[in-house]
Amino acid sequence: MKFIHTADLHIDQPFSGIDSDKTDIQTLLKTSNQDVLSEIVDRCLEEKVDFLLIVGDTFHQAQSSIHTQKAIMTQFERLEQAEIKVVLSFGNHDYYTKNRYWFEWPDNVILFKKEEVQTKTIQLKNGESVSISGFSYENQWINQSMAPFYPKRNFETTYHIGFYHGDNSKNYAPFTPSELPASYDYWALGHIHKSEILSTNPVVAYSGTPQGHTKKENQTKGVLLVEIKQGSVNHQWLDVSNIKWHKKEVSILETLDKKDLLVALEKELFTPANGFLLTVLEARLITTAENASLLLKEKEEVMMYLQDQLLRQSGNKLWLKDLGLNQSTSDKLIMGFETTLIDDLGRKYKAEDYFEKTVGDLMLQGTIAKYLSWEQEDMADLVNESSQLIKDKMIFKNEADQ
Repeated sequence: MKFIHTADLHIDQPFSGIDSDKTDIQTLLKTSNQDVLSEIVDRCLEEKVDFLLIVGDTFHQAQSSIHTQKAIMTQFERLEQAEIKVVLSFGNHDYYTKNRYWFEWPDNVILFKKEEVQTKTIQLKNGESVSISGFSYENQWINQSMAPFYPKRNFETTYHIGFYHGDNSKNYAPFTPSELPASYDYWALGHIHKSEILSTNPVVAYSGTPQGHTKKENQTKGVLLVEIKQGSVNHQWLDVSNIKWHKKEVSILETLDKKDLLVALEKELFTPANGFLLTVLEARLITTAENASLLLKEKEEVMMYLQDQLLRQSGNKLWLKDLGLNQSTSDKLIMGFETTLIDDLGRKYKAEDYFEKTVGDLMLQGTIAKYLSWEQEDMADLVNESSQLIKDKMIFKNEADQ
């Protein structure tokens, strides 16, 4: 038996943080979600799978558009022509409502419509059979674990698969993998967008979203191609995404002038072609206080320049979404506020009652308290010295603007 396991397509979800005016990028953002589903169907056809298993949140919106519905039905019809079934449940985003869909689901699509565990049986072309147990959301939230309601393994069929859309938080059918019947051949999970194998005996897997839509979704691997034969379960990841979110940390530890700093940044940030139509880069630069000061003065202009340069060098396939700054471990801290905040805090701590409250824990230590006493002048001196130490170790927003 062979199948593809996917979940969380969120096919009508927009991409976050990509605002390029390049026509080909705008076109990609409009078509990518449907192209990814088409690619999944292509893989099903190439691999001659028995069925495609989709574990919830095919749609991002509870009320999806007619255009989106039609696009999905068209892809499922392609599988119908090849006699490949689709087994689909509804998640917390696209929870099932009977009269929501403008088209009839193709005959090859097996739907789980109830907020209760049900078992469907599929006869395979080779004479084997498989039981598939799962449930759908009929509301946005399910506050109880559905794990106790799964039946024991059906030994009248050759295989038994369970699928479950949820996690361990209270609103999404909270469960732990240990609660799931271990006698099943495979557990297909949905809801968590990170691709992850939780267990190997039996295999319990989150396929993750096949296409990340935000910077948080940078740990996706695609869909799972699974083959079960004579009790052995083999699986491999198939990456079907067009747009890849990527985090990159770079270091420039030598203090440079403006021109050389810009050249160094371009070189360090450029990512060679990796097969994706677009890579969205979230970069973090570790550098000196002096370099950080230059960048902070004109960060918006620097970002726009680097975006244009990286797009040009990559043939419009690399988009710089963000450039964060971190100080070198041997250098000053880079702060997002002005030195006036330190001065304001200093004046506050110079007040006798506030100062004594701050050092109150020290005064409770009998062995050292007898040696501690402060005049008003002492308090002011200590606060001034502390403030200066902080200023010496940090670079502030107003300093970068000077």
